[in-house]
Amino acid sequence: MRKNSKYCLILAPGILWIMAGIKLLLKASMSVFDNYFSFIIYCPLAMLAWGLAALKCRFLLCKTWEKQLALANQFISQSISGKTYLRQTFISKRFFIMALMIAFSLILRHYICNPLILFVIRATVGYALIKTAISYLYRIQKISIQHL
Repeated sequence: MRKNSKYCLILAPGILWIMAGIKLLLKASMSVFDNYFSFIIYCPLAMLAWGLAALKCRFLLCKTWEKQLALANQFISQSISGKTYLRQTFISKRFFIMALMIAFSLILRHYICNPLILFVIRATVGYALIKTAISYLYRIQKISIQHL
């Protein structure tokens, strides 16, 4: 497998996490532009969501990107094949946790009518996914530079 295709496969989880996080943040920001509540109310809620996301990222998702980084390191050093890398990346417990977080956030909108609570939930999950993706992509750059 060529280095470019390996690099694209390694970047795929981070790109998926960042896209899902942006989608959730966009959904959260749409409620800010509704005329239900004042913009001033959303500022402390955004700070609350940012703090909750930092906790979620620190205690829940930190292990996810660390394990994904170790898996990518094995893939770069050719310890595992591309098929094994894809299987361990997308059919795993950590990917299931990420998908469950995203699905939980999207499903809750049908059961919660308060836009403030929806804003906090979506913003928290979105921030956490983006922070996880940025951490993973930053570390992957360091690994790829070392292997070049």
